[in-house]
Amino acid sequence: MAITKKQTKKRAPSHALFWTLLKETPGYDPQYKDVIKEGLVYEHSGGRTTSLSEMYTKYPREYSLMIEAMKGTPEQRKNRYEDSADLARKRVIAAICQWVDKLGYTFESQEAKVRYVIGIACRAANCGNFNAIPESRLSAIYNLYCKRNSVDINGNLELDFPVLPN
Repeated sequence: MAITKKQTKKRAPSHALFWTLLKETPGYDPQYKDVIKEGLVYEHSGGRTTSLSEMYTKYPREYSLMIEAMKGTPEQRKNRYEDSADLARKRVIAAICQWVDKLGYTFESQEAKVRYVIGIACRAANCGNFNAIPESRLSAIYNLYCKRNSVDINGNLELDFPVLPN
C-alpha cells in the first residue's frame, strides 16, 4: 500500500473585510462597486494593478495599508469598534454572573459581585485589565461560560447512582 500525501485545495481569500469597508466609504453606490474597487486598488497599488486578488498575492504590504486606510482615522475606528467591544464585555459579565448565581455565591452588593466577576474574566483571559481584553478573547470567555451555564449541576435522582468501589 502506497502512502500518499493528502492534497489540500487552496481557496482564494474572500476579501470580506474589504467589501464591508467599501460599503462604508462616502459616496458608495452599489451600481459602481467594481469601478470604485478598481480605483482604490489602482491607487493603493501604485498603478501596478486593478485586481484585488492580484494585489493580495503580489503586493501584500500595499493590500494591508489599503485596508488600514479604509478603516479611517483613529476616531472613526474607535466609534466603529467601541460599541461591539462594549457589548462583548457586557455579555461576558452577564454570563459569568449567571454562572456565579448558579453556584449559589452571595455578595454584599451588586458592585462587589461585578468586581468579583471581572476578576474571574481577567484570570480567564490572563490579563490584568478587563478593558484591555481583546474582543476575540471576550467571545471565547463568553462561549465558555454559556457552555458552563447550560450544564445542569443538580443531577437527576432517577439516573444518578453511586459508584461502588471495585
